[in-house]
Amino acid sequence: MKDSASGLICPKCEQPLTAQGNQWQCPDRHSYDTAKQGYINLLLVNQKKSKNPGDDVDMVRARTAFLDSGIYEPISDALNALVKTGPVLDIGCGEGYYTHRLQQQSGCEVIGLDISREAIKGACRRTKDIRWLVASGARPPVSARSIKTIISLFTPLMPKGLDHALADDGEIITVNTGPQHLMQLREVIYDEVKAESFTPVPKMADAGFIAVDEQKLTYEVTVPGGDPLVALFNMTPHRWKVSPERAEKLQTIDSLTLEIDVVLHRFRRQKDS
Repeated sequence: MKDSASGLICPKCEQPLTAQGNQWQCPDRHSYDTAKQGYINLLLVNQKKSKNPGDDVDMVRARTAFLDSGIYEPISDALNALVKTGPVLDIGCGEGYYTHRLQQQSGCEVIGLDISREAIKGACRRTKDIRWLVASGARPPVSARSIKTIISLFTPLMPKGLDHALADDGEIITVNTGPQHLMQLREVIYDEVKAESFTPVPKMADAGFIAVDEQKLTYEVTVPGGDPLVALFNMTPHRWKVSPERAEKLQTIDSLTLEIDVVLHRFRRQKDS
């Protein structure tokens, strides 16, 4: 990754950052170290809601193990087919599975950002050819309106951050779960399950972005029981909602056929924004 191509700004004063050896410094001499793993920590203390926000070590390991199995590769491929130009910013990149595959297939300059330091450490293990940042998606530390494509997978929307980073002619690509996503898994761990639907379109419209494309992706996969199924469970929000006793039921299942149900949207700025 070329330092001159990064377009990073100081999270304190929003002036450009330049590399000085293993440090990044702005004109006001706010400085940030490059960690030995290769990432830059640009997350300010006042941007944290806990000491170690975001995914913890166990969740990062679970995500890595499951995603590396290739079961979600069709989601990655569908996303990559929509990305036409860079630089690309992946907000909420996690341990970098989607980010890395996108960079490999597109050849674009890619920046991966996540609030979790443990997730970014995992991302650094995938590749050093991506600028990995521990930072807040609510105010990405990149030059204003400098990013041609922003991607956001299974991550809460932060419209102000999107508006700051996205170029005037850029696009935002979101991936969210559909109503039947992992329904069979939910039926194992909950007594009662309802199909829940979410669309980012209204919230994005309120922020000045219009949906120009919607694609649904559904397919079935069979996940082996035991560790693979537990890894999937541990990378979902259900991990925080289900008792350990309920989760243990996954260890007793030989395999589980699951429906994958996701929706991809492309957004652009409304002309009067």
